[in-house]
Amino acid sequence: MSRSSALIIVAMAGVFWASSGVAVQDFFTRSDKTTMELTNIRMCVAGMILILTAMRRKNFWETLNILNHHPQLWLDVIIYGIVGMILIQYTYFQAISIGGAAAATVITYACPAMVVIWESAYHQRLPRSGEVIAVILAICGVFLLVTGGNPTKLLVPIGCLIWGLASGASFAFGAIFPKYLYAKKIDPHFLTGVGMFIGGLATFALIDDRNWLPFFAPEVVFNVCWIIIFGTVAAFLGFNAGLKFLTPEQASITATTEPAAAVIISWIIFGTAFGVIESIGIILVLLAIIAPSIIKK
Repeated sequence: MSRSSALIIVAMAGVFWASSGVAVQDFFTRSDKTTMELTNIRMCVAGMILILTAMRRKNFWETLNILNHHPQLWLDVIIYGIVGMILIQYTYFQAISIGGAAAATVITYACPAMVVIWESAYHQRLPRSGEVIAVILAICGVFLLVTGGNPTKLLVPIGCLIWGLASGASFAFGAIFPKYLYAKKIDPHFLTGVGMFIGGLATFALIDDRNWLPFFAPEVVFNVCWIIIFGTVAAFLGFNAGLKFLTPEQASITATTEPAAAVIISWIIFGTAFGVIESIGIILVLLAIIAPSIIKK
């Protein structure tokens, strides 16, 4: 695969993730199913599809062999599935249900700043100049988005802000925790599929209504299928496939497609519009994602 093709594929994965957020927002306007119930069906079905896809790869069976020889690693896979995957899905859906896909996605992308803070604390080092600028841009961007520059008022519901930041923290956990498993030669495709399916099974203990039939009602079935097929399976497969051919700098630049696409799609479908100050905040968050790469160069 050429580098330009990989860039397009990874960028499209970001668009698919953004579009799934918009589909989630539309779903909640048409259904009374809860956030955890939507998380349940998404993770179970998408996890099964991702596992079946990963089983065609040699690395899947090599990973299974590694886990059989080191069964203690299964605990880390289970923790990733239950703690990481469930929180990533649930917190993001909660933020969308309260404040809409555009605001929730942009707030969630304070995640890179959280990763910088964690990595610096964990390795007991001062953050690099690019990382410091990224943190400042992310904090300022989220502040402008949710307040419009006036700290005495909130333009975004407080619940959306809280769940959005929780979603960002969950994404940060999902980015940091698997590094140990990757170092043990655990295949990312295996971890994504199996982790998501394990997390999906665990959510059955957190819901009262285990009936999936309402998800196939005519008014919501398109949203549900889009969330699972494009917003989860296609997005993860495309991102993992393209990432192998990109540098970290290129990958970070393509990551801006998700919040940018969420804002644009929300504006087209729902008429979600932001004022000048909030728009500046969104731009600052996008710059925070790519700042370390630009300054490094």
